[in-house]
Amino acid sequence: MRATFSRIQKINPELIPPAGSVPFGVTPSGRQLYRLATPRSRAVPDIDPVTGQQRWRKNQMTGEPLYALNRPQSYEQVRIFYLESQGNGNVVLIPWAPPSAEELARAQKAQRVAEMQEKLAEALVDSGMEPVDLLASLKAKPSVTTSATQSVNVEVPAATVTGVTYPEMYAPGRWRLSNGTTMQGKRTDATEAEERVQAAKKAAAETPEE
Repeated sequence: MRATFSRIQKINPELIPPAGSVPFGVTPSGRQLYRLATPRSRAVPDIDPVTGQQRWRKNQMTGEPLYALNRPQSYEQVRIFYLESQGNGNVVLIPWAPPSAEELARAQKAQRVAEMQEKLAEALVDSGMEPVDLLASLKAKPSVTTSATQSVNVEVPAATVTGVTYPEMYAPGRWRLSNGTTMQGKRTDATEAEERVQAAKKAAAETPEE
């Protein structure tokens, strides 16, 4: 008979920083940061203050230099970190450093792109457009440009255009009818306007000339 093992529950103790740690703000994701300064010592070259040269241990018999001498130097090691539970009862210190200028620029760019995508989606929904409509407008021929900031749409008579289904979308939310007129609105509005144009054409064709 196969034994059944119960799922081991994670152990997440309270996140208590080491003694001497002080709060140091929060990360962009909201994690509490701490700053811990610890006194340390390191070896540095022993320089003669008179000659400015490295001191050496010399052979007592021959005076030949054997190895360079060092002296201890005290300093303060500063660490910035946040705490994270490993789920097994252990808490680790995760080093943290403020983002560089390049990282900040990338984050700001990503935020602007996300905001622009949201605004574009809202504009498409408000205009009643579908993604296929947007692709069709991007494939359409561009308007005639007269300057860097101004463009003029060239109206093409419907009689000279072949293979075009009306209403024709020539820009997001903008439609051209078979009689050459343009309008702005949803596809359903443009379809109803085109139906009225076709009805008027049919009535005109059926009306005998006097």
